[in-house]
Amino acid sequence: MANSLQPDATITDALPGIIGKEEYVRQIVGNLIACKRAHGNANVRIGITGDDTAPYNRISYFNDAEKEIAFGAFVGASPFKSSMRVSDDSWSTASMTFAEVQALLGELRQFKVRHPIDAHPPAKTSKKRSV
Repeated sequence: MANSLQPDATITDALPGIIGKEEYVRQIVGNLIACKRAHGNANVRIGITGDDTAPYNRISYFNDAEKEIAFGAFVGASPFKSSMRVSDDSWSTASMTFAEVQALLGELRQFKVRHPIDAHPPAKTSKKRSV
């Protein structure tokens, strides 16, 4: 399949061409977790050149000076050696955060949130027993 990804593509844009969508996103979440544990934050850009059936992904983080630093580039869960510069034209100009990719994996798994984090559980009402 020829590449049909735009320069600002994200994982969500690439999903239609990916076989094994859930596993692809799960592997990216695993790579993001390693970066987040080491640096406190993580985001991902996908490769926009080549075959778009399972784009490479580049994990990075922002340092204290808000500069994006490459953590690693991966084919699925396996690292590969290649240019990981932020300005490299082979990577998308758009990225997704760890939370966004985690939410995407939840959607693919059809998880339903019972109580959103910012929602308050219903107040319990006490009923007095009459004697």
